[in-house]
Amino acid sequence: MASKSIRFLRGRSENGLVRLYIERGYPLYNNNSDVLNFRIYRKKEDGFLQGSDYYEYFDALNFKDADIIYTGPLTKQDRYYFVYTDSDVKLLDVYAYWVAYDNDSVPAGPLGIAVRDPEVWWTYERINQEMNRLYNIYSGEKKFKTFGYSTRKKEIKGLVIGNQEKCIGLIGVVHAGESGPELFLKAAAHIAINYPEVLSKVGLAILPDVNTDCREDMATGTPQYLRCNPNGVDLNRNFDANWEIIDYTYGLNTSILGSITYRGPFVESEEETKATVNFINTVKPKVIFCGHCLSSICSDCFLTAKEAKGNVEYEKKCMELITPYSNGFRDTEKEGVALHYGTTCGSIPAFAYKKYGIPAFDMEFRVVKDDKRERECISGKTTKDLLDEYIGYHTAGIINVMKSMV
Repeated sequence: MASKSIRFLRGRSENGLVRLYIERGYPLYNNNSDVLNFRIYRKKEDGFLQGSDYYEYFDALNFKDADIIYTGPLTKQDRYYFVYTDSDVKLLDVYAYWVAYDNDSVPAGPLGIAVRDPEVWWTYERINQEMNRLYNIYSGEKKFKTFGYSTRKKEIKGLVIGNQEKCIGLIGVVHAGESGPELFLKAAAHIAINYPEVLSKVGLAILPDVNTDCREDMATGTPQYLRCNPNGVDLNRNFDANWEIIDYTYGLNTSILGSITYRGPFVESEEETKATVNFINTVKPKVIFCGHCLSSICSDCFLTAKEAKGNVEYEKKCMELITPYSNGFRDTEKEGVALHYGTTCGSIPAFAYKKYGIPAFDMEFRVVKDDKRERECISGKTTKDLLDEYIGYHTAGIINVMKSMV
């Protein structure tokens, strides 16, 4: 097989645009020109559904079914890549791209890119900006620090605002395609501005972006749902809580590398797990709520450790905490409270229960008002309006829990 003119084709979705990064292959190594001619092909993929389809979806696509959206020169940038910017794209759409050099008959690709809404999917930079903003607007007792590092060596930061001795833990994005920073940081900012007196009695400890690297991949255009960290480890199976027991939830085996519920090669093998353990051990929250569900939102469906089932005192503590949280979403006297003993060995709730005996929950999906509209999150179609609605629910719920703990 002949060497190809394009060695790598990569892309990112940034602020409603798509940028393609084109690296020259071996046949062009001796071509030092700063300007080369390329053809760009694009096909909109309305059939792609996040959560149902994965990257294999793109393997079956043919560039001959795509449109040529650009033919002409591109200028080399950073002494390395040729970059093409596609501004004719729409938020929430998914596209397949191919790129050909000059007269090459077969292009490189396909490359799948989802155009994510930057207000719904915050990047690592935005998450840290929002944490800095929250830290600055709250004038009371506070702490902002690095609790560890990601697989790719990004800082995993968290903060505590308000009472450092009695706080609620809020942990986000243990699974990359799920929820946390957009809900918890917005809710905390509202509370910091409007309820400083409550914060002085019950603080908020927030670790919003655990699976930092793969969350960044999704925020910048990876079309498929990502669950694991870059090592292929499901972080919510990697904690020191009966880790050695193999689990078969979803019909998958947690001991097999390649399974999206893979527990890792040994307990707490992952840097992100270590950072989360450091956070929990340092702030010692009285309760932990972890954002799950999908695409930046989660509901008042509370899953706690399977091992806790039958512990009457623990269940009483759980109900005392999740009932006020759920009241932020609905009338619980009419609709009830959703508590399930559902989290597996190696999960954060299992770890919190085993080590500290404290209530801890993964927050999953539960319809609040409009089933069809709210289920858009499952296919990656969460809108800014839906996110704002859920921020309101979580804000009310967290305030209710804080007041119940005073």
